[in-house]
Amino acid sequence: MAFATILLLLTATAPASVHTIANLLKLHKISSFRKISLKGNIEVVLVQSSTTGVSYADDNEGSADVTKEGEILHITGTSKEPCKLVVYVNDLFRIVAEENTVVRTRGMLSTKFLQIVLKGNANADIRAKTQSLYTAIYDTSALHLRGYTDVHFLFMEKKPTLTTGDFIALRTQEALENYTLPALSGKDRPETNLVSRLSLVL
Repeated sequence: MAFATILLLLTATAPASVHTIANLLKLHKISSFRKISLKGNIEVVLVQSSTTGVSYADDNEGSADVTKEGEILHITGTSKEPCKLVVYVNDLFRIVAEENTVVRTRGMLSTKFLQIVLKGNANADIRAKTQSLYTAIYDTSALHLRGYTDVHFLFMEKKPTLTTGDFIALRTQEALENYTLPALSGKDRPETNLVSRLSLVL
């Protein structure tokens, strides 16, 4: 199995209160991915864009490890302070958020199929327009859905919180825990097992 590893260190020479815009807003382009896995003390804003990548939010004071493997982008917080990131996505298929992750969308996320899985104390505020949506929420996680879907498959434990006041589903049905949306087509599967590693450190 062949692996390629890229290590990128972002450093700032000034105190956190006077970080330059160039340091904070630099976009690190990443080849297209369909799934995102979030863990740790991080706050992530998802923005749909033709260019995929990751940048710090302008008020960030934390750090995170960003690893891409095939079609999956993994982001794990590595600092006590919340790491605030903006992630630019194109055709996103799956969002998994665990631990103390906070994730929200900026604008509408438009995609054919979408899966959202929340665990631990994860909190998500997702505005999306889809044909099919699957959500699985565990533990004490909280999900605020906005937007529209033709069909919503829902798996939910007793303790999580689900808010759907701004969400329209033509049909909602209870789903099994391991329900799978239609498989990705061949063109959507990863073409390589290369791993790119970005270590974002303030």
